[in-house]
Amino acid sequence: MAESLKAALVDIGGTLWPNSWPVRATDGEGRLARLRALLPDLPLESATELAADIITRSRDLNGGTVMVPELIRIDADELITLCLNDHHVALRPSLVMQVRRAMAIPIDGEFQPLPGARELLATIRELGLRCVVASNTYWRDAESYWDDFRLLGWEDSIDAVVTSVDAGHLKPHPAVFELAVKAAGVPAELCVVIGNKEANDVAPALALGMQAILVYPDDPPPASTGAQAVAADLWECAIALRVMLGR
Repeated sequence: MAESLKAALVDIGGTLWPNSWPVRATDGEGRLARLRALLPDLPLESATELAADIITRSRDLNGGTVMVPELIRIDADELITLCLNDHHVALRPSLVMQVRRAMAIPIDGEFQPLPGARELLATIRELGLRCVVASNTYWRDAESYWDDFRLLGWEDSIDAVVTSVDAGHLKPHPAVFELAVKAAGVPAELCVVIGNKEANDVAPALALGMQAILVYPDDPPPASTGAQAVAADLWECAIALRVMLGR
């Protein structure tokens, strides 16, 4: 029993929502529109080339993906700075951050979280735990995620958001968890990590003295885990959390 738990650090991809969602036909148009709003003096053709270059290079320089830590060769801010310079766009304060956020297309009304996500968040709140999202991402920082959570109606269920962009490292690097613990405002030993990856979520949590629940609503069942509890879906996860707290 972990009666002293005070915070839940919750992963996103593969935990609260699917590991990935389909690329929408309008994503390119959305990125271009957001980029042009930032750079209204840039001709349409130049803006189109810049947006395409940022996305193409993000794949070419990172092994075809931007979410596998060992394949990442360049982070988003460095990549965007390189592209802006190559396209002769004058840098100004916060422009790199703004362009990165423009690349992070928000979810839309058709997007569906994994079943039980809202109920898990409600359980965390009911149990009196602080809820901190701790997520690996490439384009999205905390403010980008808040845009998504407002669209989902989750903003009142989450206390803080920490991403690998904000931490400067992808999980399983401890920087993400240390920043999340700081956002939780309690010692690490009073936190439970809820995530779908043994290497990215459970192992680093245990290394820092936290509890862990491994969930796999969008993954195959784990062969083994060091987590204190395992849940096949988010409703089971909510029950496991109650059991940990003796509630």
